Amino acid sequence: MLLVCLASGTAVLFCALRWVPKLRQMLYKRYQSNVEYVHNLLEYMHKPVSVLLCRLMVAVSALLTGGLLATVSWRLGPIAGMVIGFGGVYLGWHLPAWFVKWMKWRWVRQLDAQLVDGLTLISNGLRAGRSPLQAFDLAQKEMPPPFSAEIKLVLEENLLGSSLETALEHMIQRVPNQDLSIAVNAFTILRETGGNLSETFDTIVATIVGRKKVEGKIRSLTAQGVSQGIILIAMPFVLAYVLNVVNPDYMRPLFNTLIGWILLLFMVLMLLAGGLMIRKIVKIDV
Repeated sequence: MLLVCLASGTAVLFCALRWVPKLRQMLYKRYQSNVEYVHNLLEYMHKPVSVLLCRLMVAVSALLTGGLLATVSWRLGPIAGMVIGFGGVYLGWHLPAWFVKWMKWRWVRQLDAQLVDGLTLISNGLRAGRSPLQAFDLAQKEMPPPFSAEIKLVLEENLLGSSLETALEHMIQRVPNQDLSIAVNAFTILRETGGNLSETFDTIVATIVGRKKVEGKIRSLTAQGVSQGIILIAMPFVLAYVLNVVNPDYMRPLFNTLIGWILLLFMVLMLLAGGLMIRKIVKIDV
């Protein structure tokens, strides 16, 4: 029965795509934009991956997620299984993009963690009498990626004819980091007006270290609120699963009737609103 319903649902989707050109074009454009987004983010993190592999990744993720959710939720009823299965296809379609976006966020966090050591190394190189290019080359050789990868790209742009200031401007356009932007702008201004670059970098490093201490204290104070929000949002889903395992007849009307689906939608909207409110309360910018 499960295979028959999945096959019929796939046939209906195929016919819709075959006979409705606008729907097919819309889905193809969304698919292409999703693949390009994944490919561009991987290139942004200096991880060269072919476009063909990105397309395969998005397609396989959509099919596997949809099939898995449909199989798991089939005990709730054929209609609920098909709806959740198609929802799983949509979810799996976007999973690679979300995963790569999380990788980018983690990559930027790693660069931010390395920024103090990198700027200190550049400052020490300038204080030792090296030129700015030599100091940047020292940081590129001594620091691990991603900081070294970005500095290497700056030096390569400089070798290809761009000025050091222009290459650094391109770096802060690629990397959304406020501290790095301040350091690059200070370096550019002092190169034009004159000044002690090493002392300026030391001041920027001290400012970054002080701000990170304040951010760590705020993060520790708001950790309890974050954990409480996660527990409160996850509790209805865990409780619904437990009740469905213990007494499936009691929970079946929630998934097989219109009123049940309305209540589920209302629950999800209320959980989203509560999660956004908790996030607004615990998120404090420094």
